[in-house]
Amino acid sequence: MSVAFLSTAADLLRASVVQIIEGGRGSGGAGFAWGRPDLFVTSAHVVSRKRVTVVTPDRRTVSGAVIRRDTDRDLAIVHAAGAGDELPVARPGDPNTMRPGSLVVAVGHPFGMVDAVSAGVFQAVGPLPRGLGLNGKGSLPWVQADVRLAPGNSGGPLADAEGRVIGVAAMVVSGLALAVPVADVELLFSGLA
Repeated sequence: MSVAFLSTAADLLRASVVQIIEGGRGSGGAGFAWGRPDLFVTSAHVVSRKRVTVVTPDRRTVSGAVIRRDTDRDLAIVHAAGAGDELPVARPGDPNTMRPGSLVVAVGHPFGMVDAVSAGVFQAVGPLPRGLGLNGKGSLPWVQADVRLAPGNSGGPLADAEGRVIGVAAMVVSGLALAVPVADVELLFSGLA
């Protein structure tokens, strides 16, 4: 796989990734357009309030409202009508069809660095190894990858080498990057008009 191919996948992702800021708390987290250009998926721990600020890829600042929040799966949906119709929506992938060692890409805003890209390898989808309980959430399926995530990556996409989103970046536990599988995102969005 060429570096040019990987950078193309990263560019596709970056076009749909926004920065989500709550109050005046600094860099916040990431989100990405899903289903429609005015709906964004992010991590529930990024948005604890009803109103947030969404910074689009072209650096416009628009108001957003949290319309769904699932703390059990650490997912939320933000509606931002002013984000613009031209914003591309992310393409879904399937982490269950990936082979361990496949290349993955994460896009986010670690430590406030806008649109940072990190690459790594996919490891598995499934519950966490024993001893990494996460307050009872260790038995839930997680996309597990060896990719660098930092504060500000939360809520951003984890994607395959073709730029198809396989999960929502959530956290790092014992050096292992964890993302919520894309199937859970689809469940959260079900029933939205």
